[in-house]
Amino acid sequence: MTAFRIASLALILAAAGATLSAQAATTPPKTKPAMMDMEHEEKSGWNELDKFHAELAAGWHPAAMSGDLKPARARAATMSEAAQTWFASSIPIPCDTREIRDARTMVASESKAFEQLVAKQAPDAELKAALKTLHGHFEVVEKKCKLTAKMP
Repeated sequence: MTAFRIASLALILAAAGATLSAQAATTPPKTKPAMMDMEHEEKSGWNELDKFHAELAAGWHPAAMSGDLKPARARAATMSEAAQTWFASSIPIPCDTREIRDARTMVASESKAFEQLVAKQAPDAELKAALKTLHGHFEVVEKKCKLTAKMP
């Protein structure tokens, strides 16, 4: 009788352990994904840059993290419009370098090109490559243009 109880208890514990293991494997970690940290990222202080950044981030991060291009496709037109608005804005003096001007010019043209690729239903691989290049040029500006005060 004792051996039966021990065997029953062992089966119950094994089943409970398997259930907990399965739950742990399917439950996402409680830490926030890297893209969620963008909510706490410091704004540049250049309003048009920050508006473009919000549009780009909404499409870039899902594409980069999981290959999901739906948000980038859906935002292509607004991202391009935000890039054109940013391009037409005045460059703050601390950010007025040739490298930043050139990168901003590239972002404006690449955003328009990305919008056109989406419109012609380009293959995912082509969209991913274009978005990666666009993001890379944006990062040049983002890393080198940090203002301490908000622009009007």
